[in-house]
Order: sequence, then C-alpha cells, then structure tokens
Amino acid sequence: MISFIIPTYNESNTIEHNIRKLLSLISTDDEVIVVDGGSEDDTADKVMKFKEVILIRESKRGRAVQMNRGASESGKEYLFFLHADTSIDATGINKLRREIKENSLNWGWFSIKLDSPKFIYRVLETLASYRTKLVQEPLGDHGIFVKRENFNKIGGYPDIPIMEDVELVKKLKEISVGKRIDHYVLTSVRRFERGGVFKTVLNISMMRTAYFFGWSPEVLSRYYLNHR
Repeated sequence: MISFIIPTYNESNTIEHNIRKLLSLISTDDEVIVVDGGSEDDTADKVMKFKEVILIRESKRGRAVQMNRGASESGKEYLFFLHADTSIDATGINKLRREIKENSLNWGWFSIKLDSPKFIYRVLETLASYRTKLVQEPLGDHGIFVKRENFNKIGGYPDIPIMEDVELVKKLKEISVGKRIDHYVLTSVRRFERGGVFKTVLNISMMRTAYFFGWSPEVLSRYYLNHR
C-alpha cells in the first residue's frame, strides 16, 4: 500500500534507530526505500543490516533527486516521503491507512511535533501548524504523502537544490485537494540546536520570502543553513 521513501546523507547517528522503529510499525503491504546520496560515514552500511529495506546507494546527492529515485523504484500505490530525522508513530500510520481506505486520498501531510521539551519549540510547532492550515502548503518535514498516479502526473519533485517541497505542493494543488491528517510526525530539532533557534528561523523565513520574489533555488542554496 505505502512506500516510505527516506533520502539520506551522513545520517549514521539516527538512521538505524529510525528504520528499526518504522519497520516495527508497517505491514507486509508496505515497503521502506532508503536512497543514500553518497554518505561519507557508515549510513549505508547501517541500512544494509535491514534485509527488509530497499537500499539505493548510487544516487546523486540532493533530496529531490533522491526522492524521485526512490519513487521510481517503488511498487506501491502511495508514496510517503520521510526525512531521515523525522519519524511517525503507530497512531499516525493507522490514521493514514484509514483515510486512504475511506477517502482514497490524493495527497496530504501531517502536523509537526519537535523532539524537545523546550517551550520555544511548542511556539514553533504552533506557528507551523497555523501556517500550513492557512495556506495548505506543508514543507517536507511534515511527512508529505501522495498517490503515485498524481506524483507521476506532475512529474515528481523538480530537480532543484532547495524548495523542492514547495514546488511539489504547488503542482499538487493545481490538480487536487490535499488532506491534513489529524496527527503529527516527530522531527528533530538538531538544525535549530546547531544553528541557533532565532538564526535558523530567520534563515528559513528569508529563504521562503526570497523564493517568493523570484530568487532561484541555486542562488538561495548558497545561503541556506540546513542545505544537505
């Protein structure tokens, strides 16, 4: 039913735990595809330990390229794009399955929860939920899922270094209505901790604003703090 597609690059510290957790939740109708973008650590070696996981090692680096490659290897009806530092629990998967069976979803996303007890992250979660509810434009760390036929219809992710999730959602909105699942995916705060909360939030906001006003993804990628 669902292909969980995970792009990786130097994720040795988190990938093994996240894959083990995901495998414990999915059914035999699902599959997990990890697309490694030439990691310089032992990410791929750790993924290889899981015989149930499809590992693609020869992909070019870049989330858009890697996720498209994973989609091309998928054999399931739905594609679920999951960042390597983002996880989903049993409740989230069960709610997604129920929505798929009852409503035949075209595409959609989850709310976001950040994996830190600090109050500032509750504020960021609230703002992110409000923004996506208002404009119906989730980012990649919200766990975007899409029916394969719709993904193929829009040509998948555009081959750009950043803002690939923005462009994907923009194209999906042109052909169908998305659905927010009433649950969350859990995302790491590592980029905020590494770059500083205020500086990271400001950087993300500036990137989105500049993109809206026509700056190219290639130029913006030079200034993006979390570019991988």
